[in-house]
Amino acid sequence: MKITIARLRSNVKYNGPLETVLDSFFENYVKWMKANPQHEYRTYNVSFGSERPKRTPENIEWADVIVIPSDSEFRYHGELQMNPKDLAKSESHMEKILPFFEGKTVIMWRSDRGDTEELYRSFIPNIKKFTTIDEVDFSGNIHGMKYHFIQTLKNPLADMFDEGKTIDFGYWGRMKPSEKNVREKTIRQIYRSELSTVLVGGFPSGVERQSKWIKDWKKLLPMLEPCRATLCFNWLDPTATTSRYPEALSIGMIPFVWGDYDKNNTYNIDDWQRVNRFEDLEHRIKQLRNDAMFTMKLTEYRNNYKKVLLSEEEYFSRFSDMMNKTLN
Repeated sequence: MKITIARLRSNVKYNGPLETVLDSFFENYVKWMKANPQHEYRTYNVSFGSERPKRTPENIEWADVIVIPSDSEFRYHGELQMNPKDLAKSESHMEKILPFFEGKTVIMWRSDRGDTEELYRSFIPNIKKFTTIDEVDFSGNIHGMKYHFIQTLKNPLADMFDEGKTIDFGYWGRMKPSEKNVREKTIRQIYRSELSTVLVGGFPSGVERQSKWIKDWKKLLPMLEPCRATLCFNWLDPTATTSRYPEALSIGMIPFVWGDYDKNNTYNIDDWQRVNRFEDLEHRIKQLRNDAMFTMKLTEYRNNYKKVLLSEEEYFSRFSDMMNKTLN
């Protein structure tokens, strides 16, 4: 089987965990390629190692199967959320490769609720077979891998000089479109409240952040470790989960969740973590200023999540089964 992994928009240079949004998928794919030498492999706008990712349309044309690591394709459609010049440049690349998808199998790794099979079929014509491997197809979400990854960054020597939790709230990421703008409204309320904050990424106007988005967790982790809590939102799908939850627990933060986030409670979320009003969130975060209470809650919630968290080997086994099933 001829397989090309293709980033249609921004490129990815994968050197290992905690440098890309989809590193949980990429790490399993690297292992899967080594375990399946019977296939032939190429890349488009992706590299493994030190070389620069290249846009090679002939690798799309060559492939029987195209693997698309997808996280925010929806931003290129409908409501414009980027510089028009960047969009035009991206679309010019797409024009060169779209004809080569005809009659082929596409496997999408999904890490965003806005990225759907319907969306891809709307602009890629004549795909033969489309399979989605969703982050939520894995117990504890495939990004439970990030719980393990972040633990490897912990520095025992640094912990000896740790000043403890000194910041009430941390948030990393960017805003998403919302009919009610609940996320944007709540972040504004947090920022304007008495709570101390560390904010990294993209935020509403008037909200001062500590940094623009940082991909490298070696730089991001030290900024977030002093924080006691964060807040997880869902978008489009109340049954889904997000990577922020296991990331927060691994960092050592209490993840609160908004509304009906993870409605089926696949993460074993405690009722105390669920909030529907800013006032309730603020009150509970202030309670975490008590060190004994914070430690008790963090231990409890880590233990709850570990009941569904898989080992890295178990995540790989599940990923392999899904990839092999699609190809067979």
